[in-house]
Amino acid sequence: MIKSSPNSRRQAIVDALVRAHESALQLCGTSLNRMPEYYMAMRVADYFADNFLDFGYRLEPQVKRTFKKAHLWHEEAESLRADPDIRHNGRFDLVLYNNKRERPAHVIEFKRGAKLDSLRPDIKRLARVCFHAGHKSLETNYLVLTRKCPKDGSRLEKAKQVILEELDGIEGVSCKIIHSDTLTPFINRDYEIVADATFRIWVIEIKAL
Repeated sequence: MIKSSPNSRRQAIVDALVRAHESALQLCGTSLNRMPEYYMAMRVADYFADNFLDFGYRLEPQVKRTFKKAHLWHEEAESLRADPDIRHNGRFDLVLYNNKRERPAHVIEFKRGAKLDSLRPDIKRLARVCFHAGHKSLETNYLVLTRKCPKDGSRLEKAKQVILEELDGIEGVSCKIIHSDTLTPFINRDYEIVADATFRIWVIEIKAL
């Protein structure tokens, strides 16, 4: 079994989705970059439950209920309601639970083929969750996405920089980004294989300072 740590959690998300990609090719005849976000959430949830001692999960839990379980709603209720980035009446894609404490531990949101501009609301949301949590439950959260690889390596670094700059204006959080090796095939919206195109799985960890 895997012991939970920042490094092991980030790598576990990547490993779970690389396996999910292989399964999608074998069983569904398509690539991970065309599978629904719910598929990614389910595969990551099961991987954590099977390989870590401490984790259970909830799929698509209510935001407000998650905060109540984390004992944040009572303490931070007014500021959470007033924070538009939180979207407290919505849902998270996946929340990992600490089985021993029976509390939410980490929020994980998923995006398929996301452009950088479309990531901003999710980055802000997870950062604000970290900010309100402080050093309690939900202090470390993740945004996971599949993105087509740029042919120019410098564009990959630029994409990372854009994400880091997005977090610069949010008080009290830090960010770490890892990604998988390139994966094939890349399949377009017409479910056609694009020659010479690849994609990566990205994991963006957002943590309270």
